[in-house]
Amino acid sequence: MGVPVAASRTLTVAVRLGAAVAAAVVLAGLALRFQVPGAYRSPQPWRPEHVMGLVYPAVGAVVLRRRPRLVVAWLVWAIGLLAALQVVLQPLSRWAVAEGATGAAYLRWAAFWIYLLEFLPLITLLPLLYPGGRPPSRRWRPLLWLVCALIAVNVVFAALLPMRYTVGPLRVDNPVGVALVGELAAWRRPMEWLTVAAALGCLASLAVRFRSGGPVERRQIGWLGYVLVAVLLLGCLDMVVATPFALWIVPISLAVAGVPVAIAVAILRYRLYDIDLIVNRTLVYGALAAFTGALYFGLIGAVNLAVSGYGALAGLAGALVVGLTFQPLRLRLQRAVDRLFKVERDPYRLADRLSRTVQQARDPAAALTSALASTRQALGVGGAAVEIGDRDGGVRVHGDGDTADLPQEIPLRWHGATVGRLLLPPGRHDARLAGLLARHLADVAHAVRLTADLQASRERILSTREEERRRLRRDLHDGLGPTLAALALSLDAARLRLSTDPASVSESLASLRERMIATIGDIRELVYGLRPPALDNLGLEGALRALADDLPEPRVDVVVEDADVAGELPAAAEVAAYRIVQEALSNARRHADARQITVRLRRETHGLTLVVADDGVGLPMTADGRVPRAGVGLGSMRERAAELGGSCTIGPRPGGGTEVVARLPLSSARGAPAT
Repeated sequence: MGVPVAASRTLTVAVRLGAAVAAAVVLAGLALRFQVPGAYRSPQPWRPEHVMGLVYPAVGAVVLRRRPRLVVAWLVWAIGLLAALQVVLQPLSRWAVAEGATGAAYLRWAAFWIYLLEFLPLITLLPLLYPGGRPPSRRWRPLLWLVCALIAVNVVFAALLPMRYTVGPLRVDNPVGVALVGELAAWRRPMEWLTVAAALGCLASLAVRFRSGGPVERRQIGWLGYVLVAVLLLGCLDMVVATPFALWIVPISLAVAGVPVAIAVAILRYRLYDIDLIVNRTLVYGALAAFTGALYFGLIGAVNLAVSGYGALAGLAGALVVGLTFQPLRLRLQRAVDRLFKVERDPYRLADRLSRTVQQARDPAAALTSALASTRQALGVGGAAVEIGDRDGGVRVHGDGDTADLPQEIPLRWHGATVGRLLLPPGRHDARLAGLLARHLADVAHAVRLTADLQASRERILSTREEERRRLRRDLHDGLGPTLAALALSLDAARLRLSTDPASVSESLASLRERMIATIGDIRELVYGLRPPALDNLGLEGALRALADDLPEPRVDVVVEDADVAGELPAAAEVAAYRIVQEALSNARRHADARQITVRLRRETHGLTLVVADDGVGLPMTADGRVPRAGVGLGSMRERAAELGGSCTIGPRPGGGTEVVARLPLSSARGAPAT
């Protein structure tokens, strides 16, 4: 372990030393320029290589400190060193020629072609190998070989071309010029155009990576591609058109300086900034400016060719036409660029897409997963998740993409109630669009929550029902069955003794009668467990009053308000209401330390509404203000209501205490079992 660590430290020191030396060399080159006589001094005080020599090695060293095996970072660092060498060779060679120093021709020769070693890799190798250090696939390897060959050919051609270098009033011959290379000078221009085509192919590899890559890779490629396009366009402009130096040097210097900065941001801090929107808007408005400009000047030119002397009217007509076509053209270009980027930013189209996604899904959970994927793609983030809280205090998380770091939260509200949260990574995504998508996700999250609660309720109902059947089977098999069998045996014994000992039969029959009475009591208890007899004898309201009067110690003041339940109720609804009130009264007495409990029963159009409110200590709350997971008693009340298709909510009562509100539909209760 010690050797690799030591080697890594040595390499880190060497990289930092190279960055410091490059900066010193650039400063030395700037100072040396003023030592060159004025007649021999370059008319251009500043070149893009000055920026490259200062910025590239420093940024490369920063990235290599975090990613020491990153090929692109090493390439940036090496390009910066070569640029610094170019910066110092230019004034040094001019000074040597002016002073007639030994080796001046060789210095001038090196200063002439060395810039190709840093400029050509910048516009070819860097985009082709970015970000992982390899071409996009094996099919791109021939382009890599072609680029390497073109760099070598361009450098060799420039180095061996027999020519005379102009340095002020003097001319210096190439000391290593080869006549054969001079005979091939006619191929120089086609070779330059082939190099430009290869550079465009390398940029196309970035576009291929962008379309096929994931959110992280797309952001990384977007940062570099954006500035490289500017560098390539400005470099080609200087190569093809004689651009005034004062107009060209500032934008090319800024663009060249942006390359390593974009790489550093893309590799180390890509999560903090959204390049997709910048590139998107640049393409839209750049194409819009080109189309409207061509339309405007084309119309003016056509009118002037057809009818001379109407230039002013042609300009007015062109302005009107451009004004009429501007908005429709912008919308069409925006949609075309969005399709290129595989994103959709139109809120109406996004809402329609989410609706279609939900409709085509096989269940609410699948609908939420698809809607979350569409949301993540629309916002251009690397990951997104929806956190849904169930009614028992649990949390379910549905995620898409990278969900490791999602600190931003957007509440999902459905009819005023919070059903969950949309979790997003840090970044400059569209907050308005995120809020719009969150409203649609809230509907799907509510459906997922209802489905999960319904499934859990069904499972608990089935489990409770099977447990009840098991208890009845055990009571009948282990209790009532043996008792009846023993009674039958006793009757057989009494029948056999009837002829031999009639006096003892009378005592046996009396004992049998007492045992039969006890057995009848056991049967009655089993029946009462299935359906309380008070419901048949007193009705629901009377049974609730009797239940309140029969509460054991300690006594609690229970008030059953006059109920409005005219008409016959389904048996299942009566049993569910009775059991819910029974459990609520038991909880209020045993856990809430209540002194007064109020029971309200009301029949409404939608069904039966039952309210049990107490003035006790209330429900315990968690640190985040939520009710903890329900126990067996609270769960049973909810299960009885859910079995009929209703609901039961347990929450704090206004003014203190606890309030249980159960809503039982009467139509669905007619077909439910009365247990």
